[in-house]
Order: sequence, then C-alpha cells, then structure tokens
Amino acid sequence: MLIAKEARSPPQSPRCISIISVPSIVYETLSVDTKNLRFESRLEVPLSWEDPDLSWNTSVYHHDMVVLPVSKIWTPELHVTNGVQTTIKHGNKDLLVHSNGTIEHMVIMNTVVGCEVNLYNYPFASDFCPIAINVWALKGCGMFLNFGNVSTTSANRGDWLTENVELDAKGGRDDRNYLWVSLKMRSENPFLSLVLPSILIIVADVVSFSLPLGGGERISFKVTLVLSFIMFLIILNDLLPGGGQCSPIIRKHFCFCLVILVLSTLQSMVLTRLAKCGTLWPCSLSKSKDSLLKDTDNEEESKSDIKASEEEKNTALQKVVKFLNKMAAQDQKNAIHHRFANKVDLICFCIYLTVLIVYAVVILYFSFGSQCKINQLDFWS
Repeated sequence: MLIAKEARSPPQSPRCISIISVPSIVYETLSVDTKNLRFESRLEVPLSWEDPDLSWNTSVYHHDMVVLPVSKIWTPELHVTNGVQTTIKHGNKDLLVHSNGTIEHMVIMNTVVGCEVNLYNYPFASDFCPIAINVWALKGCGMFLNFGNVSTTSANRGDWLTENVELDAKGGRDDRNYLWVSLKMRSENPFLSLVLPSILIIVADVVSFSLPLGGGERISFKVTLVLSFIMFLIILNDLLPGGGQCSPIIRKHFCFCLVILVLSTLQSMVLTRLAKCGTLWPCSLSKSKDSLLKDTDNEEESKSDIKASEEEKNTALQKVVKFLNKMAAQDQKNAIHHRFANKVDLICFCIYLTVLIVYAVVILYFSFGSQCKINQLDFWS
C-alpha cells in the first residue's frame, strides 16, 4: 500500500515548511591539501522527517514500523554550499517508516571543500574551515534542518589534527547552517624537514667564513650550500599555494636566506680574487700587465748582464741575491694583498652576522607576534 502511493515528492504542509531532523553527525577529516587550499571530509548523517502520506492505521495494519526500499520513497537532498565536489550515497538500500509517518534514514557524504587555510604562520598553522550543509529553501518555503550533536572520529590525518567540530548558523538563519571545523597543523614534520635545514644551512654559511680565501675551498663549499638550499625551496613550493590573502611567511624566509647565501658566495669570490691579485680587473688584463712587467725586468736583466760582462762584475752570487730579493718583494706584495682581503672579509662577516641577528628577531616577531585573519564565510556574501 505504501509503495503504491509513489511518495516521491517532498511532504507538503500548510506552512510550506518541512523540518528535517539530524539527530547526530559523525565527522571525519580525510585529508588537507595545502597546495590547492582544499580539504576532504566524510560525514555520516542520519535523517528523520515526517510524511503524513506514509502513515497508516495500526488497527488495520498491525505493524508499528516497516522497512521500505529507498528507491520508492522521497529522501531529502543535502548539498554543501561551499563544496567543490560532493558525493552523497545512501547508508543502506532500505529505510525505516513508522506508523505515524516518521521516516528514518542515513546518508554518507564525501565532500571536498574549498577552504583558504591560514598558512601565514606555517608550519605552526591553525585555522577554522566551514562545511555549509543545507537543503533546498526559497523565500521561507522549503526544508529546514534541525541539527543535534556532532562527534568526530579519526582526528589524526597526516600533518593535520582535527581539534573540534561545532554546529553554527550564520546570522542565526536556519538556511545557513555549517560545521565549524577547527584544524591545527602538526609542526614537527615540516619543521624538521624544512625550517631546521634552512637554519643549519645559514649556520654553516656563517662558519664557512673561517675557511681561507685562497684555494677555492670556501667558494666550493658556499656553492654547495646554495644548491642545497634551492632544493629545499623547490620542496617548499610543492607544498604551499602560489598566493592567497595570507601568504606564508616561511616563503619570504626562504627567499631572504637564498639571497643572503648568494651574496655571501659572491663576496667570497670577489675577496678571493682580491687576495690573489690585489685587483678586481679581469684575469686577461692583469696577466698582460704582469707579462709587461716581466718583459721589462728581462730587458733590464739583459742590459745588466751585458754591462756586467763588459765590466766583468757579474757573478753567480749577485744573480742569486737578485732572485731572492725579487721573490721576497713578491711575497711581501702578496702578504699585503692577503691582509687587506682578510680585513675586508672580517668587515663583511660582521655586517653579515649583524644582518642575520636583526633578521632572526624580525622573523620571530612576525611568526609568533603577528596574525593574519581570513573570512572563511565570504562564500555567502
């Protein structure tokens, strides 16, 4: 008899309102995508509503309740207002109908919600994301949800922890209900894999100033640090979004560290050149000057040899003394170049260390002392 009624349309009432009761919701966070600013969740939603067309007289039909196939009865269609992709399936192929017309059923919702998670303090991020669950209603006519309590299961999902889930309604309106999901990031993994390596690379770059300027050991070490840091920057870009209202401050931190590493490498290259040749001219020009000086010395030596042969005063001892004096003068010149380069290097090191100390204070202030707020309910604006 009930199936023959073909009750496949929503129940009608004189007030044009149907109340759908949701006694409880079981919520579970499946994943949080910080790259695309979306998070996926699963909800078990039991539903209860009244349809007078499906009631019967128990004196005629001696049953207090019956089980009917869900395909033969109208069921409410829930939708997620801010959902990007929502899949709703019936928890069972049957539903329970009471003699007074009360119907009990359950649906399972898998929804992907677009939520601009506040990653300003990444990896110490935490934020709220809404899941707006509603049914059809227009101009005060339609269906309205009457929620009960909410419980959570499997709060631990990857790097994110579901701290709390609450029910709320925007502006006290019955047609704007949402779940207010509190999410907090587990900072251990991203801190150990991204933040700590960046700090250690900067510390290693500071210590590399103790390496000598000559020989190229310092330059090769700094280049290795720059390449290592670029690898971590690529990993960071794969994890974080390209933009947003609250851009992660860790991206600015990585950019600053990369710039300071490159400047430190260039400074070491310039000072290495200065310590070796005492000039910043290109190698070809400096070599031509050196060869010119050598040619002049050779001419003077040849002239002195001819004169000495004429005067018979050229001896092997004089040649040795002249050679040693020339070597001593060159060593003294190189020593002056090294002392000057080392003084400049010390000044650069002091400036570098001062900049890092000031930067550390600034980045700590902005990471823990400042906040960036996002209106997560702007999709209703």
